[in-house]
Amino acid sequence: MVFEQLKQRKYPTNEAFDKIYPKRYQEHSARHFTPVSIAIKAAKLLADKPTDKILDIGSGVGKFCCIGSTVTDAHFYGVEKRKTLTNLSNKIKRQYKVKKAHFINNDFTTLDFKKFDGIYFFNSFHEQLDETCVLDETSKVSLKEYKKYHEDLMDKLNECKTGTKLVTYYTFKNKIPSSYRFIDANETGLLKFYIKK
Repeated sequence: MVFEQLKQRKYPTNEAFDKIYPKRYQEHSARHFTPVSIAIKAAKLLADKPTDKILDIGSGVGKFCCIGSTVTDAHFYGVEKRKTLTNLSNKIKRQYKVKKAHFINNDFTTLDFKKFDGIYFFNSFHEQLDETCVLDETSKVSLKEYKKYHEDLMDKLNECKTGTKLVTYYTFKNKIPSSYRFIDANETGLLKFYIKK
């Protein structure tokens, strides 16, 4: 089982892990869901203590939260506006007894970001910009929506408490507020680490 492998640090391939999801979502994994190796690195950058609360913005099928809460001692919270994906995430959580992953069906702007110690963002809004990146029938391409989501993201990140960690994947630095200090990048610069000043 993939979660037992994660606990034992015998990390499964992306393809092996994605088999826990329905076929229609496996096909979207490369574009929409964090690869296993990246999820492990990002989670370890974000989580220091068992009391840490990490938020994944646009958590999709819950892959990052399930992996993060298995390879660290922290609690991971995924916020996702699609109810079908939140339901699937909760089903996976129950089926595989992933107790420290939690899923919220809502818009990320409704949350109090000051409650979280770390934030993860894998360019969840790109499907509003690129019609080849549409996940399902609820998606719509809209430059206006894309810009609005990023403005909302900047506002919410600015609300975070000092010392909040931020890890982004496939996200430009100019989408991150100046209140965050850039710390490091790896995976050819695609995985970036910041801390709120």
